[in-house]
Amino acid sequence: MNSLNGTCPNTVSIGFTQVLFSQLLSTLVNSYCDINTVYPRDRSAEIMQSNEEFDFIVVGAGSAGSALANRLSEESSWKILVIEAGPDPPIESDIPALGDTLLRTKYDWNYKVEKSEQSCRSMIGNQCIWPRGKFLGGCSSINALQYVRGNARDYDTWENLGNPGWNYENVLKYFKKLESVNSSSIEEEAHGFEGYVHVEDFPEGDLLGNKFSRELLVELYQELGLPFVNDMSAGQRSGITTAPGTVKNGVRWNSAKAYLAPIKDRQNLSVMKETMVTKILIDRNKKARGVEVFQNNVYKKIIAKKEVILAAGALNSPQLLMLSGIGPQDHLKELNIPSISDLKVGYNLQDHIFLINLLAKITSKDFKEVSPLDILYSYLTKKTELGSVSTLNTMAYVDTQNITDDFPDIQVLHLTFTVKSDFLRTYLQSVNFPEELIKKYEKENEKHSVINIRPTLLRPKSQGRVMLQSNNPFDQPKIISGYLTESDDVKTFIRAMKFIHNLSNTEAFKSCCEFVEIQPLNDCENLEPLTDEYYECLIRNFVQTVYHPVGTCKMGPGIDKDAVVDPRLKVYGVEGLRVADASIMPTIVSGNTNIPTIMIGEKAADLIKDDWFNVNYI
Repeated sequence: MNSLNGTCPNTVSIGFTQVLFSQLLSTLVNSYCDINTVYPRDRSAEIMQSNEEFDFIVVGAGSAGSALANRLSEESSWKILVIEAGPDPPIESDIPALGDTLLRTKYDWNYKVEKSEQSCRSMIGNQCIWPRGKFLGGCSSINALQYVRGNARDYDTWENLGNPGWNYENVLKYFKKLESVNSSSIEEEAHGFEGYVHVEDFPEGDLLGNKFSRELLVELYQELGLPFVNDMSAGQRSGITTAPGTVKNGVRWNSAKAYLAPIKDRQNLSVMKETMVTKILIDRNKKARGVEVFQNNVYKKIIAKKEVILAAGALNSPQLLMLSGIGPQDHLKELNIPSISDLKVGYNLQDHIFLINLLAKITSKDFKEVSPLDILYSYLTKKTELGSVSTLNTMAYVDTQNITDDFPDIQVLHLTFTVKSDFLRTYLQSVNFPEELIKKYEKENEKHSVINIRPTLLRPKSQGRVMLQSNNPFDQPKIISGYLTESDDVKTFIRAMKFIHNLSNTEAFKSCCEFVEIQPLNDCENLEPLTDEYYECLIRNFVQTVYHPVGTCKMGPGIDKDAVVDPRLKVYGVEGLRVADASIMPTIVSGNTNIPTIMIGEKAADLIKDDWFNVNYI
């Protein structure tokens, strides 16, 4: 504090005002420092120079990989190596509301899907952008932090497809195991309180209008007959809810912070950062022996004495399998990659998509324009405002054919932007909108706060595919989204749009808001409004990923010709190789995918321990 004395003109001694200012400055500095996390040190340089071998190599330190590495390293006799392509998360990642600012930076794989006339028509080049986290924590370091498990029926379906041990009753214990819940709106018997993943209610604040928007949204849906549900994770059903998030005291709690930071000094755990895995090493007996990595223009082979486990996600895991000779034989032959196991790798790609052109323009109670410094100050002193992701956690689950059914087909998400919001432009740029279209949104936001209403397709029937562009591991994979190739998906979206129109006709909506439907630049204008043809045109222009690709290394029994891994996550036809991430989902879950992916990492660890120790961990 004395270091401030004499630094300002005409200062003779420290007065009361200066003491208060010094204390405030100290509070802000300490708050900033509290956000930072100490992750495990990077051992890549020494490993690249040695012949060190490991029992298990985990590829990817994302949602599943971090959990898997932690649980495997609980066995002190095992040496575990985790290899991550990116660095530690930056400070922006830890502040929940700033996640979008990292899209299309070095912390993002920056994937684009192939051009399609079926969807993404309003994006530049008819191409949707698919962000994927490229740092410790993976997508959990860049996502919207929602704690959502999906519907119990999702997991019962997995078991019914021939995957014993994956029904909801079985996976529930892993959801409980992973979480440490501190929320005012939970059913305690459905949750765990000693896990690594902190789950809390998002902090309330008023500068961004979150509290007002949440109360308004609840009133709107209740007028249509949807009940308010305190705890969707206790058995998802139709209703309106405010979900908790993977936060702790207003700071993002990504999977690396949850699972790797607490064990950073564990002697049998090593982490390589900013290191690319280019190939799985497979011997002539079709056994995985390790991986080839690349760092600083040097290739290195690293041996795994027991298993290689891919946890690189629904895009990178299939890419790495195919580069290593595991995948569709005809496709690999085209790229001169010798086939080791002919499997449907890259197929079964599923993703949640939402519409982003529907706005509720708030006319009755505008939020005043807020200084970014005021918002930052509020966060550093109280962890409010930027400690949440606007109103994304206020979500509705709706069955568009039977509003009270307990297996809803639509999840409606909401994102509030205050007047002249800088966040609006940042987001629209990140989804690949052209400047002319961005200005349409900004015009609506110029004098009024807006709520972006986003109906989301929970169980799409359309499927895409991940392929290789070439046999070069540094080329991005070829991503065919498959969006809206099945007519049932279009029909469900049309029903969802009609539901939103009903929402806009409620008395609660009319008393506060004006409904706005953003139009595409050069499409739909000759169609009669409010017809199915008109709705379909809007849908094909404005669908966008919710960042939930899954399914490309499908889990299934041996009789399933589309399966890549068995119910114990072992790759068919190759010994010592597993996949444990969102790519193994046979069908996408009815909600956000981060927590189910962490659950897969937790369960995979027990499957591996069970196989090697013949002890019933599961």
